[in-house]
Parts: sequence; structure tokens; C-alpha cells
Amino acid sequence: MVVGTCADGYGSETNDFGDVIYTNQGINEKDLQYFWESFPVGKVKHGEKSTTKTTYMFTYLDADSRRPTIESIFDDYFTLLPTYQPTLKSVEDLDILRSLCAFFPTYKASPLQIDSDRVLLVGDASGIQSPLSFGGFGATTRHLSR
Repeated sequence: MVVGTCADGYGSETNDFGDVIYTNQGINEKDLQYFWESFPVGKVKHGEKSTTKTTYMFTYLDADSRRPTIESIFDDYFTLLPTYQPTLKSVEDLDILRSLCAFFPTYKASPLQIDSDRVLLVGDASGIQSPLSFGGFGATTRHLSR
């Protein structure tokens, strides 16, 4: 599940780079761990850097009816955004240009089958994650230590 915004009002000093699969917390009381992505948006104008950024917060969860709603995850996004983007004092300071929320279904058993038992498919190639979500790679890197 992913939620996010494209908004203006971030500190320009942190708008030179983006993050892919960044986390700043462990598993929370909802039994979820949140991951962040951010991307600078806009061009340098008259020597001044852009203050517009796209940020996403995502998590992995199953479809159990006891799981939080997208609305609840969005509430967490706005609550946690200043801890992820420390130049942001309050989400009230942002001019939100657009917002996004989505979920990407996965398969319990991959519809992709291979003819060899000596090949291990991982990430998007395994067919259990949507390649559009970047979740296959993210799910793999999250469990590398195992």
C-alpha cells in the first residue's frame, strides 16, 4: 500500500537528491513498518533550488480485514512526514499539488512457472510482486539478512 503527495514548501537544501526504500522506524503498533521514497521536482530558477518534492510512504501488508485502511495509512503519512523530512516544520506549511494512494496486489503463488528446480526467482522476476510497484525488489531487500 502506498500513499504520498507532490507538494511545495520543503527546504531547498534537502532537494538535491531522492530516497528509495528509506525507513526511519521499526514495526509500529499497527504491526506495519513504513518505508519512504522522495524525489525532487522542478527546475532551478534564477539560481534558487526548487522547494517542490514528491514523497511516498509505503508498507507491505496482507488483505486481512483487520488491517488499517488507506485513510488510516494516509493519516500516518501526514503525522510522520516531518520526521522523514526534517526541514518541514509542519504539514500545514505545504502547498499540496496532488496526492496519491494505491495498493498493489501480489500473488500467494506466482503465475510464472519455471522448468528448472535449480533457479531461484527473486524480486519482480518472481512474479509475486507487481513490477510497477517496485515492491518485488523492495520485498527482497527487506529480507536480505534472512
